[in-house]
Amino acid sequence: MLAQTSSSTNQRTPETETDSIRDAYFLPFDESKAKTDEGSSSSSDRLSIESFDPEKCLDPAIRYLDPPEGLRPHPIEKFQRCLSVRCKKFSRLIWRFVAVALLVGYSVYFGFAIAYSVEMATTLIVVTCLAVASAGYVFIRDHFGDKIYEKCFEPIETLIDRNWNCIKWLLYPLMMIGLILYLCLDVVREAIQLQSLTGIVVIMTFLYVTSRHPNRIYWRPVIWGFSIQIIMAILVLRWKYGYTAVKWLADVIQAFIEFGFVGEAAVFGDPFLIFHPFAFMGLPLLLYLGAVMSILYYFGLTQLVACKIAWLMQKTMGTTAIETLNAAANIFLDGMDTMLMLRSYLEKLTLSEFNCLMTGNHATVAGFVFALFVLFGAPPQHLLSAAVMSAPATIAICKLNYPETQVSITKEMEDVKLAKGDDVNAFEAAANGVQVAGKTVAAVGGCYIAFLSILAFLNATLSYVGARVGYPELSFEMICSYVMWPMAFIVGIEYDDCQEAAKLMGIKLFATEFLAYQELGNSEAAGRLSDRSTAIVTYAMCGFSSISTLAIAVGIWFSICPQRVKLMVSMMLRVFIEANLSCYVTACVAGVFYSEELMKKFDSNDPSPAQNLVSWILGLIPSYKELMSIGSS
Repeated sequence: MLAQTSSSTNQRTPETETDSIRDAYFLPFDESKAKTDEGSSSSSDRLSIESFDPEKCLDPAIRYLDPPEGLRPHPIEKFQRCLSVRCKKFSRLIWRFVAVALLVGYSVYFGFAIAYSVEMATTLIVVTCLAVASAGYVFIRDHFGDKIYEKCFEPIETLIDRNWNCIKWLLYPLMMIGLILYLCLDVVREAIQLQSLTGIVVIMTFLYVTSRHPNRIYWRPVIWGFSIQIIMAILVLRWKYGYTAVKWLADVIQAFIEFGFVGEAAVFGDPFLIFHPFAFMGLPLLLYLGAVMSILYYFGLTQLVACKIAWLMQKTMGTTAIETLNAAANIFLDGMDTMLMLRSYLEKLTLSEFNCLMTGNHATVAGFVFALFVLFGAPPQHLLSAAVMSAPATIAICKLNYPETQVSITKEMEDVKLAKGDDVNAFEAAANGVQVAGKTVAAVGGCYIAFLSILAFLNATLSYVGARVGYPELSFEMICSYVMWPMAFIVGIEYDDCQEAAKLMGIKLFATEFLAYQELGNSEAAGRLSDRSTAIVTYAMCGFSSISTLAIAVGIWFSICPQRVKLMVSMMLRVFIEANLSCYVTACVAGVFYSEELMKKFDSNDPSPAQNLVSWILGLIPSYKELMSIGSS
């Protein structure tokens, strides 16, 4: 700005100076700086228009001077100011008009899409129904939620709490009797299913015998945790519509994941994708999905879904907010992201909560690694089911093996405030997600290279040792196939497949999950595993609970919560056992309810009576082509 002259004709009052600056430039202004004596201002403490730097607007101590003589607000500035004031005044009305217009347009499009082809519009129908249900839920919650809870749910909840000691002695036996009758009359048809049932009993007995405080076990989370897991297994493995829904969701996720190949082909070229699938297909997918998960977290969708799942589990199991929320969030996020979300509570956890949090981080797989395991050949519908079913089982196992003996400060969900990202917008969230995923890619690739090399050296050494006694076939995989054979048998693997499945479980346990799932894909392609064995092994290996992953976790704790690294290391062996047993219990439950006959029936495309009825009703609706032909005629 031009320096103000000291002429008496050009002198202005501080109030006039303030108004002129605000009207002309809309710059940040400090009132206290403007109210100075007339003679205190000089050219040395005034800025020129040529040296103006917009970034200095962030500093409240900067004083901006009046414009040159005769400069008035431009007509465009007046128009912008007027338009801004009007838009702010009628912003709610404008947004409502836009929302109604979009709703009407989408409704017309949705109707034509259904009339054109119901099968092609399946995804559109599901998304629309979910959106309508969510909008209806939000409207009822915001307008009538308190009254509904006060009149309907609160009296029932109060009644149950007051009489729970009597209700549980009636409810639990009825649940047990109902489960036994259902298993005997409808589920168990083969002896192999009893193997999985025996595995559940053996694992539960081991967890009880090795419990830290067997006399302090609170049985409600244990019983309800396994009950929720069994209900999920029934919905996914015994109910056609549940299986179809999970399979459809897995197919949609897989189709969404494949869009990452477009960026990979643009960078590396298609031939590289063919000859080097792990380096140029698998690992770059983690960058793509890392950005997507970060965007979902930025908009709060991940936290919202995790909180709803955690609320349901907490109401049934009676666990604290932190351990329940952690188990639910691990379905979508990896352990590091979950720890960052709960970072402010890590130092306040009780020992039982701390054990449950660590086990939950290693007892399931993160959502973005789903792509890599599917790329290796794991069945996507069973991988997705395993990730969800392991959440309640993890809490049940932890509360059985390490019961709560302290008082938690986060008993209710209202006591927990989830940390939000510091991202300015979705673009920064995506960039930060790629940056974090890049570290994961480096860790995965590094571990893969290191363990493959170590495994080759180990196999060469074992082969040399075995050859000295006439057994050169000795290898690490062969040792695993014998060491893990009993566990593979009790989870429900067919006898002829136990050695191959045990080998895979051993590789996952002592090497890394990525190598194990790659070997699973090779075994399935070579026909060394049946469909049942492939499905159960997928459940048994669905967890970040290998020795290498736990070693990486130590470094993560050093960076996020160094105060509890010693406690984490002291609990590592127990967490290692609990996390893997959680996966094996999930595999046992799946083995009890899995039926190849039902799977083939579910996979058949024969329409149900309900689908025939819907198709007949929709057939009565004319398509848009028929409507256009009527209009033209």
